[in-house]
Amino acid sequence: MKKKILVVDDNRIVLKFLSNLLNREGHEVKTCEDGLSALSLLTDYQPDIAFIDLIIPKIGGDKLCQIIRTMEHMHNCYLVIVSAAVADMDLDYKSIGVNACIAKGPFGQMGEHLLAAIKDSNNANRLTAEHEIRGISSINGIPTYARRMTKELLERTRHLETILESLNEAIVELYAGHVVYANSAAVKLFSVPLETILSSDLRELFIEASRNRIDALIYPELVESPVVVGVTHPLELNGRQIIVRSFPVEGENDTTILLITDVTEQRSLEYQLQHARRMDAIGNIAGGIAHNFNNLLMGIQGNASILSQSLKIGDPGFNELASIERCVDSGAKLTRQLLSFARGGRYSMDVVDLNEIVEKTSSMFARTKQEIHVTTHPADHPPMVEVDSAQIELVLMDLYVNAWHAMVYGGTLTVSVTHEILDETFLKPYDLDPGDYLKISVSDTGSGMDKETIARIFEPFYSTRHMAESTGLGLASVFGIIKKHQGFIMVESCVGYGTTFFVFLPVAKAVGAPKKVVQPEDAALSLQLEKGVGTILVVDDEKIILDAANILLKELGYDVLLADGGEEAVRTFEENKNRIDLLILDLVMPDLGGEVVYERIKKSRPDIPVILSSGYGIEEQAESMLKGSRDGFIQKPYNLIQLAQQIKETLRH
Repeated sequence: MKKKILVVDDNRIVLKFLSNLLNREGHEVKTCEDGLSALSLLTDYQPDIAFIDLIIPKIGGDKLCQIIRTMEHMHNCYLVIVSAAVADMDLDYKSIGVNACIAKGPFGQMGEHLLAAIKDSNNANRLTAEHEIRGISSINGIPTYARRMTKELLERTRHLETILESLNEAIVELYAGHVVYANSAAVKLFSVPLETILSSDLRELFIEASRNRIDALIYPELVESPVVVGVTHPLELNGRQIIVRSFPVEGENDTTILLITDVTEQRSLEYQLQHARRMDAIGNIAGGIAHNFNNLLMGIQGNASILSQSLKIGDPGFNELASIERCVDSGAKLTRQLLSFARGGRYSMDVVDLNEIVEKTSSMFARTKQEIHVTTHPADHPPMVEVDSAQIELVLMDLYVNAWHAMVYGGTLTVSVTHEILDETFLKPYDLDPGDYLKISVSDTGSGMDKETIARIFEPFYSTRHMAESTGLGLASVFGIIKKHQGFIMVESCVGYGTTFFVFLPVAKAVGAPKKVVQPEDAALSLQLEKGVGTILVVDDEKIILDAANILLKELGYDVLLADGGEEAVRTFEENKNRIDLLILDLVMPDLGGEVVYERIKKSRPDIPVILSSGYGIEEQAESMLKGSRDGFIQKPYNLIQLAQQIKETLRH
């Protein structure tokens, strides 16, 4: 019975012999010299039998058999391995779908085994039995040196394959743009079976946007220098970022070796480093702005405090001065917010009523966005938390604004506070202790978010809005602030059904009376200023601060010495060492820093009381200087009452 037969062998003498033999038997024969050309032929050719050599170029015989078995129209093809290496290769022929194995030997004996295999092909479901190799005895007729050479070459090939398979980098061999070899790392990176990768056009394995860049790898002769793609802008491959280097094979113009490196983690670390440096730069800028801004506020506060002392409630101008002092206080809070986030500064933690914060922020938002209907549901019992009120206000305002952007045509914003008891299982992903928490729910009736957006909503700089409308760090700042308060944030959303953010904060453990912000007019009534006696040395490098402090201290009854900078401070102190009762010292000065001045003056007179002053808050430097001492700290800008209180407290020690 006439059969359609494919013979794949890179030895042209063997091909000629087998082709003549099979043609004489009346069979239709087609031949190929490598695995790639065989696969190309098989796209529109369906042989009954395929005789395949194991050692062939451009996709080896074992891989070729595996691919053939995945081709739907080749399921009934009778596969026969014909190779001199069949006895020396440690190969599971059943796993690659081979029906029979024939060892190459003398042509006469080999021809008989091929014809016998053709007869057996009528039972195409028969797979080769374990260790069943036709013509194995004929191998004994092959010279010993030839068999030894074959074995050594196979061992060397196995060593090289072991090395290639153990590499983390993906290795791909191309022939005329088609993949003829891929190691395990490449298979993992492409995320498709090896049988699919082999013989594929490399361009088809990448997204369409990357295919133009792939051409330089497929056709390296078009460029003069070695080809490297993706160093500046990595290629995207199945969600990974990669760099591809191509190496042409000498003497084989159509063959190229590709080395593919996955740089996803490396780029992620680089981004984190760049982000840290960027935030550090922002912190430095913020520090300079805060310093200068606080100095201006100090000048305003000092003069306003003096003027307010001569007025009482109901006098003309009293309310206006009180308003000025409230604005100064708001400006000071603004600089503290900026420093707390940008420089990782510490928060000013106080026990507060969460209902009050929600009511304050929601009322303010409702006044500015009248197209949004705002409703609140406070907790039944006073929900006490230990937080930095300014930071939690910032969190809530960011969530409100985010909701407003989602409600383009207006809608309803609902804010509620409830008490929750969370167990260890619920909190395990957040690495927090179980116990009592307060939950703030911020719900809107806006457009909602899909799963992809929810997955990225807390990423730095991520925004669903146009770049020009983006607000910088976005909800990443919200996430960071809540995390620093030992809390966590969750989100639920569905496209077309709005969004709800859940903010969880631990209930304050030591619940006392909540801190109340003392308004300037209240403070004026609650404290009768005590006049002081003695001499105070004020050290600062800003004239506006020296002038403001001079006015305030003289109003309190003190004699005042002023020093413009650190060097002048040391000189002035040494000249007036015995008459100075207190030192008010700025920490940040250009010529001689506050810490150096502090050490020199303390060395000269250890008992001198010192009040450190800074616009940055009491951070690491001030804390270390005050550790173990009875000295004090006052943050700029300060008013007359705050200054009087701090002086009294420091001198009392």
